[in-house]
Amino acid sequence: MGQNSPAAGKTWWERQRTGLSKVVAVLMFSVVALTQSRWELQHEDVATFLYSAGLALAAIGAAGRIWCSFFISGRKDGQLVTEGPYSISRNPLYVFSGIGMLGVGLTTETLTYPLLFLLIFGLYYPGIMGREERRLEELFGDAYRTYRQRVPRFWPQPRLYREPASWSSNPRLFRRHILSDIWFVWIAAIIELVEGFRNMGWLPHLVQLW
Repeated sequence: MGQNSPAAGKTWWERQRTGLSKVVAVLMFSVVALTQSRWELQHEDVATFLYSAGLALAAIGAAGRIWCSFFISGRKDGQLVTEGPYSISRNPLYVFSGIGMLGVGLTTETLTYPLLFLLIFGLYYPGIMGREERRLEELFGDAYRTYRQRVPRFWPQPRLYREPASWSSNPRLFRRHILSDIWFVWIAAIIELVEGFRNMGWLPHLVQLW
């Protein structure tokens, strides 16, 4: 549902949410860049597994968001989308964002960051989903209330899946969404690059975490 709600009627916080999220992401990445994994120092095989699992989840998160974007590109204000990923969850964008955040956390080769990211996600996004649900109910009325009764808010129910034989999408908007949807994979790659800089002594190790 994330990209399916209009800007009209948004609070100041909602309008600034994207920019503020980017600022927080930069600050958190700066801390991550100065962190060394204790697993890497003492159990390299565990560190390798954490990074590999994280990269796989980051890729799933990115691919899932692209899938969602295909269905809602060009339908932001005028249509309640209930097909494809939106047939199994009312907030599939946030589902895949959660998966991507978990993946990015694991690519730090620690358990501390993925747990921290999941905690932030659990505290932050339920309120956003609630506000968007109220707006969609105002926009679509009974159609949205029926959809809400049938489809779970977050956890996907694959048995509900349905998709049309064909679907049109706005290519310009879809292209823009792709560039933002794959940031999970970009961050995972940058984290690995930063680790290489640390190993070469170009960046300091200020924090060590499990």
